[in-house]
Amino acid sequence: MKLIGVDLGGTNIKAALVNEEGQILRLESVKTMVHEGKEEVCRRMADLINDLAGDEKVMVGIGSPGSIDRKNGIVKYANNLPVLSGFALTGEITKLTGFKTFLENDAKAAALGERWFGSARNTENFIVITLGTGVGGGAYTQGHLVVGGQGFGGELGHITVDPHGQMCSCGSRGCLETFASISGMRKRVLSYRQRYPHSRIFEMSGIDFDKGESELKKSGNIGAKEIFEAFEEGDRLATLVVRKFNWGLGIGIGSLVNIFNPEVVILSGGISQASHFFIDEVKQVAAEHTYLSLMGSYDIIPSELKNKAAILGAASVSLERTSS
Repeated sequence: MKLIGVDLGGTNIKAALVNEEGQILRLESVKTMVHEGKEEVCRRMADLINDLAGDEKVMVGIGSPGSIDRKNGIVKYANNLPVLSGFALTGEITKLTGFKTFLENDAKAAALGERWFGSARNTENFIVITLGTGVGGGAYTQGHLVVGGQGFGGELGHITVDPHGQMCSCGSRGCLETFASISGMRKRVLSYRQRYPHSRIFEMSGIDFDKGESELKKSGNIGAKEIFEAFEEGDRLATLVVRKFNWGLGIGIGSLVNIFNPEVVILSGGISQASHFFIDEVKQVAAEHTYLSLMGSYDIIPSELKNKAAILGAASVSLERTSS
């Protein structure tokens, strides 16, 4: 049976028809348009699914941000999809398409994608860390995704790396996300802008602070690409930010290894595609924070799925649920 994976985001809904070997046969996307309400969001999603399925009988997996009630297919809360909070999403999609539909948090879906189609196909114990606008992921132990008592566990991005560190969006300080996400790196860049006003990061991002504070509105142009390219050129601010990134991610991984004892830690998400800039130092820092008996028991690698991780992760949700 073929699968359809739906990557549900606050800006775009991406969906793909996928075979059971993980080959993407067809890919489509539409704007989410959250402001039009949950019924319209569901209708657009269902139209995508029906168009991709054609005459095929498929199973559908949805990867959604936020807290998920897997059993009932409900998005309990999603910060960038507030209209869907408390909504029985899978029931509505099944009603509109006729296809069995399964729901999972998008970062945990990425972990399932690695299990079925990626770098963890041959292991029952692994961790996936998604490095993007935020930090998420999933721990897969003894053949099971770790989700906790109410199903909201496994928030890997919110383990504390530095209790006196930068404020996180969750309200705590020094979370892994404040070090190893695009948003955290961007915030750190801006906090040092007065010390390094002529950093190549600002030039690459099209920001000229001499034109006034309004230029801060362009700070969203600062991404991982600009930071790592400036780092490669030896830019002092970029070097400071990347070293903090390496330190925070390494400590976070070391702590997670001590808890879960994985065979492999897989780095996924957009930032992982720049892993050649940072993976060696991250491995060193992680080793320095790994319990002695666990040293040498795991590896840290970038995902082989790259920009297909979200879609294949969503598609794999249906395989995971129907196989257990």
